Amino acid sequence: MQINFISLLNKKSISLLILLISLQCFSQNKPNVIIIYTDDQGSIDLGSYGASDIYSPNIDKLAKEGTRFTQAYVAAPVCAPSRAALLTGKYPQNAGVNSNTSHVPDSHGMPNEQYTLAELFKDNGYKTGHIGKWHLGMSKETSPNAQGFDYSFGHLRGCIDNYSHYFFWAGPNIHDLYENGKEVFYDGQYFPDLASDRALKYVENNKKDPFFMYYAINMPHYPYQPTDKWREFYKDVEKPRGDYAAFISTIDERIGFLIDKLEDLGIRENTIIIYQSDNGYSTETRAFNGGGNSGPYRGAKSSLFEGGIRLPTIISWKNNLPENIVNDEFLVNIDWLPTLTQLCNFNNLPDNIDGLDMSRMIKEQNTASPRTNAFWKYGNQWAVRKDNWKLMGYPKDTSNKGELDLENDVLFLSNLSEDVSEMKNLINEYPDIVEELKNEYLSWEHGNQEDIPKKITSINHLGKYKNIKALKKLNNRYKNIEVLIDGKRGYVDYSSGQWIGQEGKDLEFVIDLNSNKSISEINLGYLHNPSNWVFCPKLFEVSFSTDGLSYSQPISSKTSTRVNDKNNFIDTLNLQTKQKAQFIRVNIKGIKKIPEGHPGVGNPGWIFIDEIIIN
Repeated sequence: MQINFISLLNKKSISLLILLISLQCFSQNKPNVIIIYTDDQGSIDLGSYGASDIYSPNIDKLAKEGTRFTQAYVAAPVCAPSRAALLTGKYPQNAGVNSNTSHVPDSHGMPNEQYTLAELFKDNGYKTGHIGKWHLGMSKETSPNAQGFDYSFGHLRGCIDNYSHYFFWAGPNIHDLYENGKEVFYDGQYFPDLASDRALKYVENNKKDPFFMYYAINMPHYPYQPTDKWREFYKDVEKPRGDYAAFISTIDERIGFLIDKLEDLGIRENTIIIYQSDNGYSTETRAFNGGGNSGPYRGAKSSLFEGGIRLPTIISWKNNLPENIVNDEFLVNIDWLPTLTQLCNFNNLPDNIDGLDMSRMIKEQNTASPRTNAFWKYGNQWAVRKDNWKLMGYPKDTSNKGELDLENDVLFLSNLSEDVSEMKNLINEYPDIVEELKNEYLSWEHGNQEDIPKKITSINHLGKYKNIKALKKLNNRYKNIEVLIDGKRGYVDYSSGQWIGQEGKDLEFVIDLNSNKSISEINLGYLHNPSNWVFCPKLFEVSFSTDGLSYSQPISSKTSTRVNDKNNFIDTLNLQTKQKAQFIRVNIKGIKKIPEGHPGVGNPGWIFIDEIIIN
């Protein structure tokens, strides 16, 4: 019997070839996923969202080739917790990132044990890449490469100068540009172009494999550094709007480059693209107090009014998902993880996430969102939305669209189906809704009874409305020292106008009681709010005088034992004494450096005090 070894070899080769082709087809059938996450972009700052003064043809085309959402939210009004929520599918509190992470070298950010989108895709055979801003940790353990990304290029801190790639916003000035954990230098080269080039190269290099790319564009975050081309285009638009708009068009142009590359490679129809801003536009001094636009919404970055959290959001999967759709249903960025899990046909959805699968709502028009409520907590602010009702505690309007009454607006109720502007507080008109939403908030694992504002009551004491004088230089933002003797305790909110703050230094005052009084007790009200780098004072001491010239030896209170407490609270430091005096000198020792165990360790800490109660 003759065996044809050549024929047998050919059959084996053919079988192997068929297997390889099958594997290649299977690989290509997995959709690529690109999440484009912009930085501090306002609620309507795209042509497709109603901005008549911004040119954004590529992003607008993306909206026409997919779904544009009108009620898409992020889980936090600032950068780091919003990004942590996106990448984990969890509320920021469950992702371990309550506020912006530290810029201090080697400081930790999002805990390494968090399971990220990158790890989800990697576990399903995808290549994973991060390009742009990180802002979720400075340490090796919390870097992009430790959180599931095969490839990473960008800056680790919240922002950089786009030409020197230095972080200038808190000393010392530090160079901040890394590729796969190694510091790299491209002096003078425009970072948005460096990032864009890496994004195009990443897509090119992985065109034959399914890939997930987190393209975290660092614009329009300050510093406003658009290209000359777009600055010239907007030269007649008043600043800062002109530079901000030019930055948006700089983004749009580079997104156009990316989409063109996908088209050229023939993989546009096999790529899901999600576009979203991380939070509202900035009104910080470093952003020239504005530039962005929240349109009909109140609020901006750092605010839980709609303008801080309700943002441009698009999903497009050309020829696979509905196109040219405007979707008015409710979703939050934590929902992208389970939604992409379903769209990509993965079967390993984590079981400890807060997000909900929106895939059916996206695929089928007129399908209601599975989400009926959501929660937010940032610093002292908190919010709960249930259906169309929204209740906020300690609201802040960083867009400065209206006044907030210090006491009457500390709880703020809106009906978003009737008025998205949130300019009128409905709390007195719907007390039953207020109670329902309070209970809804308290049912959330991070909602605490201490978060609910209590009615301010007047305190009568010997120092009320007497004379007070500062002996040490005050912080420029906190000079209204009359609040220390107005008979009112402050809310758990350092920016409510009821507090005097100092950063890294001490405070000292003299109170004149107008005549000699018998004094038995002095209490100092203080705030502890570690998420905003506010800590209880290190020491409270007083001395006494009958003539305002010679003072007794100071006596000191016991120091607080709660300096490392992670909760927000107000409390008092207490002194018991037996004195007769007209003048009381009060010295409050500040926390010079933030203690170990806090993301801001080593930086100057804040102290905030309200009432000095003299009995």
